[in-house]
Amino acid sequence: MPERMNYKDYTLKAKANSLMKIEIILKKLGATFLGVDNQKDTYFNTSNGKLKLRRGTIENLITHYERTQEKGLEKTAVYRYDVNPTEEEVSLLFQNHAVIGIVEKERKIYFLDTIKIHLDTTAENKLYVEIEAFDQTGMISNETLLRQCLDLKEKLEISDDDLIRTGYLPEKN
Repeated sequence: MPERMNYKDYTLKAKANSLMKIEIILKKLGATFLGVDNQKDTYFNTSNGKLKLRRGTIENLITHYERTQEKGLEKTAVYRYDVNPTEEEVSLLFQNHAVIGIVEKERKIYFLDTIKIHLDTTAENKLYVEIEAFDQTGMISNETLLRQCLDLKEKLEISDDDLIRTGYLPEKN
């Protein structure tokens, strides 16, 4: 098993009926809009978690992570997080791992303090919201991150019925 990085988060993803309604609430809360990222996520076969190559207009990365359910949210363990990978690193991914799926989406990225919010429209025109309360410093407790995620869920009026597990590419069986 790969070694975990000094990164932790609580994440939730949910179906959305209207991204505009969520954007209005985010603006009222004082969230900062980072921009629109057109992303293509390629997922690779791995023995544990998910291994993903993201190619976007803002974010480009290779990440290997695993999510576990905790109190209705997902807690993330990150093993690899390489921003702006080289063509050689990308090539090695394709040489060493089989592709298991591709997800294309337009992502609006917002920040509210240490919380990252994604408003996604997939290529199939499905709408999603993602809340990611994270810490890369080791200074924020798990309880605080959990509370931040749940508080924003409530403020954005996200129903438990709309929550989805594991993101847009289902977990391997």
